Amino acid sequence: MIQLVAIIDGKRSVMLTPHSIEEAEQSCRGRFGADRFEGFAPIPVETVAKAKWAEYRAKQITRAELEAWLAEQEDEAEIRKHFNQMRG
Repeated sequence: MIQLVAIIDGKRSVMLTPHSIEEAEQSCRGRFGADRFEGFAPIPVETVAKAKWAEYRAKQITRAELEAWLAEQEDEAEIRKHFNQMRG
């Protein structure tokens, strides 16, 4: 379960979701409309790491896809630290 702060019509709304960040975004667009949903407030690195790790553990993405995504991240070392904590 991850916690996100969605911006709807300029107002912040906290949401909990068991889904990926991408699925949560699609859900918000469908629920509130693309014109009202403005995106999410900055997402903490720990939340991003937890969401991606959950996708990997649920076998929604492969290890190669996880590593490729990780290589694209600016804060790769911090995310790896979170992955190692979740692994243990």
